[in-house]
Amino acid sequence: MLWNEKYAPKKLSEFAGNPSACHAVRTWALDWERGIPGKPLLLFGPPGVGKGALVRALAREMGWEMVEANSSEQRNRDGVNRVIGSAASSGSLSGARKLVFIDDVDALSGNADRGGMSAVADILKTARNPVIATAGDYYDKKISGLRPLAAAIEFRKVNSSTIASVLSKILEGEGIAAPKEVATKIADASKGDLRSAVNDLQAVAEGRKTLTAEEADRASGSFGRDREKKIFDAIRALLKATTYEDAQRSQWNVDADPDTFALWVEENVPLEYSDARDLARAFNSLSRADVFNGRIRSRQYWGFLRYSSVLTTAGVALAKSRPYPGYVQYRFPSYLRKMGGTKSSRAKMREVGRKIGARTHSSTREAGSIYLPLVRTLLEGRASARETAEYFGLEIEDVAFITGKSEKQAEKLVSPAREAGREAERKEPKKAPAKRKAPGQNGLQDFKS
Repeated sequence: MLWNEKYAPKKLSEFAGNPSACHAVRTWALDWERGIPGKPLLLFGPPGVGKGALVRALAREMGWEMVEANSSEQRNRDGVNRVIGSAASSGSLSGARKLVFIDDVDALSGNADRGGMSAVADILKTARNPVIATAGDYYDKKISGLRPLAAAIEFRKVNSSTIASVLSKILEGEGIAAPKEVATKIADASKGDLRSAVNDLQAVAEGRKTLTAEEADRASGSFGRDREKKIFDAIRALLKATTYEDAQRSQWNVDADPDTFALWVEENVPLEYSDARDLARAFNSLSRADVFNGRIRSRQYWGFLRYSSVLTTAGVALAKSRPYPGYVQYRFPSYLRKMGGTKSSRAKMREVGRKIGARTHSSTREAGSIYLPLVRTLLEGRASARETAEYFGLEIEDVAFITGKSEKQAEKLVSPAREAGREAERKEPKKAPAKRKAPGQNGLQDFKS
């Protein structure tokens, strides 16, 4: 049995990664239960991040009967209507609500001329039951007719630490003794693809009782090389392309989001283009693409992606005045390498920012930029270190991170202040209640003196 099926989440609380997307789907489902039906959902994102697993876990948790369309078989109008047409508008015999699940709707529309795509659109328009569809690329022109009919929820690649946690639980469930590095190495090599990471773990660990870090390192190295080979081939095809079609085609089937792909292009254009004028035109195209990406983020209008995609691919490829022959050794983006090296510190900064923001009624970002310097000053003052740490709910490792000290030094910083405060409270003599003075007594005394 595949471990991806064996250890699939049974309820939403077990789902790993994409917490905001999971929360949005849960809220949508609860609204249906309250009698507030929402638009059908379109979950989109790279493969292996758990879109289908989330839908199945949702159906189990809500007690809904799930009717799933098989995109590999039911492609025409008759097939779509036969499988899910009636389910979208009728209840089940048990009285439970039905959930209609159309997995890989972009694959379902492969033969659009046979009416499958228009049948799906009709179902989304008339559905009286919850409907969820999934797709890899939200901007695929094949599903352009579905976008206005559904609420889109994006799924991103899963954080490697989250993947490592899932892999560790699987190792424990299989009774396989392995050091922590095993899960970490395979998770890092997966590049955010949780399903692939579980498959990789099963390939190297199934049937074993122990697994060493060295064995996992060798295996994860090959896994990682297979994934990165695709992106290197794509960059080579793009920078060597001489036509618009070839440049656009270079990005197809690459498991990388547009922002990541642009970073790969930015890193390797200077290695390919030796003419300064070609290089200037290429970076001008990348700069214009970045303007459209900024508008996408600020306006949440994803139609701009078609422009940024063309500028990143064809704009860069056709910026050169001549083809550049010869072999070029392309590089992994330095920005991604630096961000990977600071991942843990950035995660800690968000955690500290949330704690400070909860007390200062500010966002995590504002807490880190505005209040963090003040908190650092208060923690470095021994008289206020204890009260500050307790007020913001800071642990010793939080104090160490904020002050830049080791955890042992942070412990000394907070503990003496705590003990000094307690000792002062114990030694402070209790004051007798002051005698009430007669009215005008202070004035009479002042007059005499």
